[in-house]
Amino acid sequence: MGNDGFLNTMWQEWKTAYLLHKSAHRDPQRMGGYAVRKIAIENNAAMITSIFDGLPVGEISEGAAADLIFVDYSPFTPMSADNLPWHILFGFQESMVTATIVAGKPLMYRRELLTLDEKEIMANALAISKITWEHFRMIANER
Repeated sequence: MGNDGFLNTMWQEWKTAYLLHKSAHRDPQRMGGYAVRKIAIENNAAMITSIFDGLPVGEISEGAAADLIFVDYSPFTPMSADNLPWHILFGFQESMVTATIVAGKPLMYRRELLTLDEKEIMANALAISKITWEHFRMIANER
């Protein structure tokens, strides 16, 4: 499971996989939360481990890739390992991520980017998007 298409966040990809399979097969039992979790966590971790020479990912252990996120989530119902997939599917939002650590290096803390200038990136994106839209308008007017 990845996020290079319809959506740009993994949790929304989880929800889309969960719902689309049910709709496409007209079966509410299709693609349950456990199946989505297995694809998104276990299968992705196995794929990455095979690509990166056996580097353990998807676990917290010595020698594993130290990629973590911290989520500020206050559930309205009890949360356990048994119902975690449904909390992720229907409770987690991207805005709840408060910190990220990649390869052991903090990249975001208290929702502040530590290694990038967000204002500069946004200014550049806005400038480039204006040029892109001008090109679209030119192409549309040529037709």
